[in-house]
Amino acid sequence: MDSAHQYDVFLSYAWEDITLAVRFQEELEARGLTVFRDVTGMRDYDDIPEVIRAAIDGSRTLVALYTPSFPESQYCRWELHTALTRAFRLPERTRRVMAVVRGMRFSQVLPGRLTCLRLPPVAAALDEIADSVHRTVTGMDGHRFGDAPEPPEPSWYPVPAVGSQDFRGRLPELWRTRDALDGDDGAGNDAPSVVFLVGGGGIGKTMLAEQYGRLFAADHPGGVFVVRALGSHPDSYRDPERVRVLVEDQIRAIAERLGLMESGAPAARARAALGAHLEAMDQPYLWIVDDLPAGVGTDVLRALIAPSARGKTLITSRHAAPGGQGVRVDVGELDELDALALLTSRRPAAPGGERQAARNLVKALGGHPLALAVSAELVALPDVRGFQGLLESFAEPGPDVLESAGRLGVELPTGHATSICATLLRGTDRLAAAGRTVVLLASLLAPAPLSPDLLVEILVASGEDGSRAAGLVRDGLAEAGRLALARTAGGGSWTFHALVGRVVRLADYEDVPRERARRAAVTALGERLAGPATGDGRARIAEALPHVRMVAGPPVDQDGRHLVNEAGRVHTEAGDPAAGLALFRTLHAGCRTALGDGDLTTLRVLAGLAVAHGLCGEHETALRLKQEAHQGLAALLGARHDDTLIALNNVGVTHFDLGAYESARQVFSQVYRIRVGKDSIQHPETLQALAGVAAAASKEGRHALALRLRGHLLARTGRVLGTRHPRYADALNAMGASAYARGRSAEAADWFDRAHRLRLELYGPEHGDTLDALENALVARGGEEAAGFREVYRQRVDLQGPAHPSTVTTLRHCVVSLRPQAAGAGPGGRLPDLMEPADSFPPGAEPGRVRLDAADMDARVELFEWACAAHESTAHRGEDALVVQLWLAHATALMDQFDDQREVALAIAEDSEAGLVRELGRGHPLTRTATSVHRWIERLVDEAVESG
Repeated sequence: MDSAHQYDVFLSYAWEDITLAVRFQEELEARGLTVFRDVTGMRDYDDIPEVIRAAIDGSRTLVALYTPSFPESQYCRWELHTALTRAFRLPERTRRVMAVVRGMRFSQVLPGRLTCLRLPPVAAALDEIADSVHRTVTGMDGHRFGDAPEPPEPSWYPVPAVGSQDFRGRLPELWRTRDALDGDDGAGNDAPSVVFLVGGGGIGKTMLAEQYGRLFAADHPGGVFVVRALGSHPDSYRDPERVRVLVEDQIRAIAERLGLMESGAPAARARAALGAHLEAMDQPYLWIVDDLPAGVGTDVLRALIAPSARGKTLITSRHAAPGGQGVRVDVGELDELDALALLTSRRPAAPGGERQAARNLVKALGGHPLALAVSAELVALPDVRGFQGLLESFAEPGPDVLESAGRLGVELPTGHATSICATLLRGTDRLAAAGRTVVLLASLLAPAPLSPDLLVEILVASGEDGSRAAGLVRDGLAEAGRLALARTAGGGSWTFHALVGRVVRLADYEDVPRERARRAAVTALGERLAGPATGDGRARIAEALPHVRMVAGPPVDQDGRHLVNEAGRVHTEAGDPAAGLALFRTLHAGCRTALGDGDLTTLRVLAGLAVAHGLCGEHETALRLKQEAHQGLAALLGARHDDTLIALNNVGVTHFDLGAYESARQVFSQVYRIRVGKDSIQHPETLQALAGVAAAASKEGRHALALRLRGHLLARTGRVLGTRHPRYADALNAMGASAYARGRSAEAADWFDRAHRLRLELYGPEHGDTLDALENALVARGGEEAAGFREVYRQRVDLQGPAHPSTVTTLRHCVVSLRPQAAGAGPGGRLPDLMEPADSFPPGAEPGRVRLDAADMDARVELFEWACAAHESTAHRGEDALVVQLWLAHATALMDQFDDQREVALAIAEDSEAGLVRELGRGHPLTRTATSVHRWIERLVDEAVESG
């Protein structure tokens, strides 16, 4: 080490205390000590100069002038905690870092171990303090901070944790955690053995806990045990039973790895076996419970913490500890210095304007580590235009960004949700095909470690070739890792942050590919559950279990509710609904074999199986299975549990499907009453239950009741969620539906206009919900604006496809608006269908769906007849006649009542497309629409040939 940078004392102080620092330095030097004191000062966002780093490395001790200004300086905090961390790995640990307290109480000094030594009184003279420091330094060995070795790698269970290159700073949080958990050196001997790291999504709690295990490995020679509670999983919220089961499965995996029990033994035995082993080992160890959800009571918490007395429990969570248990350490935004270091880790910021842009970007992202890590990768890409280019992209957020920010705002730093969501969406948009495929699959699964093998199995189940699937997964994971959207998790697995998954689920991806991927995941997971429960098979089942609930049955989070509300049309577009039913049967059978009939996951999959029966029109079977699932969940979880209420709600859905609207309303009312008592009248889930009651009342013909309920719903939604929330737009649309049902068309049109304006602001013009509100307004005006329906039809074909039920309903409106008398409507008469708002219905209802099966033949024949009448009435040639001809081709293809009917539709579509090419050109929007319909009919014909 360079002797020019060797000191007895590194004097750390805030620039406001320079006078005191100079005097104290003189006192120390008068006693023969060599002292380093920074004489330049540092401003916000300045890098730590190399001379400072070298001086700390070359110093034997650090003395902190701990005044009220000291903890406010990020540079002082960095110096103090860097010295503490180095001292931890040297002899005479704590004695090397001393605090001189001025203007504060000793109890305000952090971290607490600075007070372990007998500190001089606050009012002590500087010469007395200098004497004390001199005695301490001269009695110490010659080691300097730079001599500290790297910490040893701890023993990790069940798999080694992999450090992240994106981890920055957090030294204050690490030392506050150690103050609370560990009592060596006389600090906190009576400290509790449970500490909660509490912070929002993407703030870095998991990496902080793992870094603690790594940095203080010497404190826990017995190893570091990590179990994932999956609190970010939407099903884990207020679900202690699920958390307990998940943790038991992981404890069993640890016990099996240690050879403490045979493979496949009951999970309940694993905790006792592991606890006995750790007691016999008699060494301190660290027990990390990652991502604990809200709602876990003290009784369940006791089953989650370290299973023996020598264990220290470190819990990460987005929520406060239940019942005031343990010590809370808040994990907030990164310090400006660490945030800037992370942001510029891939592309340094040049002094001047570029560095100022980087500072502004840090502020815009609120010091959010995950967003900063993604931004660091983005600004290194040549077409992003650096820090300023990324910052400017936040100025006009798109509909996807606004929707994501609206849904996730409560989980993100106040005032920064839009910028954070914009960054994450920008990262996913930069992915190539392989990366997008992998991220889509991960978003459908639980936020638990994923092996590449499982992702490959899902792709193979979707029909992908095995070798190509392996290449896609390999390339996709590498790409997601490069953009900081995923990270390695040890044992060859990867993790995708739950926040990334939620943003992807909220993004406007096509529903059909998403549903196909979900069904492939069901297949792959079902095959794992049906496999052998010994040896490697047990490990394969253990990996599958956290993901089963995510892909089986109706999702309960608002992000995925479209998979319930529109499940019928998605299954119809994705393939034969019977094939989906077969998949759920396989998965349910696997769960029964692996877990038993009364297991929580088995009951949830049973609920999903019941929904699948309903989608195939087997409503009586669906009702029986839904009632069975509800009874089982009520016995296991209680009548007021969220899962039990969802299952009861599903019973009402099947009554709804059967047309038993009074029974449906009674069930939905029961759910609503329980929600009011459980969650309060203003809770979002209570509002959703009220929407179900109103929807059933409307279908029952009790329009006055439905209108009154929807009025209450609108007012409460505005108070609870705000008047720019997607559910407020849904409530506006529902008000229009009720007004229309009561014959008040002008009032209905006004409600629909308001819903359309809000959805246009939230989602943009190219969104199904926006088009629904616009079309409803056209319907309410009596279909007088035929050109408006034509434009909505064009947009729906482009956006949602010709087979989408909303597109088919728009097709009905198009042909009827040309021939109102053919529909039986009088002058200014009412059109036959209204685009009923999906979110006005309870989860599982399928409002306005068009099922393409024999039960729907009457409606298809009627549509075909109207299209024929419209075509016959269009005598002149030209653009309008060609568009009506296209509608006739579309309606004919939907019929499929006789042999060769779709071949006829294909010929009509070909003629229409060719005519529009001549009239308007290949690139005209209407021509592109005709091409889409033509190609869709071609696929139907080809599929019929292949199946014949």
